Amino acid sequence: MSKGIFIGSFDPWHNGHMDRLNNALKIFDEVTIVVADNETKKTYWFNQEERTNLVKRCVKYYGRKVIVKSAGSKMLHDICHEEKIFNVFRGVKAGRTFEEEIRLQITSNYMAKNEYDEKILFVYDITSEEDFRGSSVVKNLLLRHKDISTLVPSCIIKDLKERAKDYE
Repeated sequence: MSKGIFIGSFDPWHNGHMDRLNNALKIFDEVTIVVADNETKKTYWFNQEERTNLVKRCVKYYGRKVIVKSAGSKMLHDICHEEKIFNVFRGVKAGRTFEEEIRLQITSNYMAKNEYDEKILFVYDITSEEDFRGSSVVKNLLLRHKDISTLVPSCIIKDLKERAKDYE
C-alpha cells in the first residue's frame, strides 16, 4: 500500500485543498493530512487543533483512505520518520516560485538524513493560472461578506463566517 503525507496550514481548508487531496489519492492509496503551523505566517484564524477538526469534518467520507493529524510542534522530517511515510505531496499555486518549496524539501531532507539516515520524496501538484482559490482569498471574501459557497466545503461555511466576525 502506497502512502503519502499532505502537509499544510490549511487556514482555512478550502475546495482547492479538496482537489489536491483527490489528486494525491490518484497517486497514493492512503493520504495522511498533517495540519501544521507555518512560522512565516503571522496570524491564523484558527489554532492548529481547530484547523485539524475542520479538516476532519471535510474529509470524513473518505473513510480509512484519509487520516488527519495535527503536527503539534514537530518538523516534517520528524513526522515522516514517526509515521514511516516518506512521500510528501505538496500543492504549488501558479504565480508562486518554487523557492519556498525547494527550501522545505532541502531542509527536510537534510534533517532526515542527519537525524535518521532517511530520504523524503516530494511530489508537487501545480495549480493552473486560472485557479485563484486560496485561504487568503477565502478570508478576504468573508471579511467583505461575499459568497464563498463554491470555494469551501459546505460543512464548514458556518464556522468560517462565525470566525470572520472576530476579524471585522
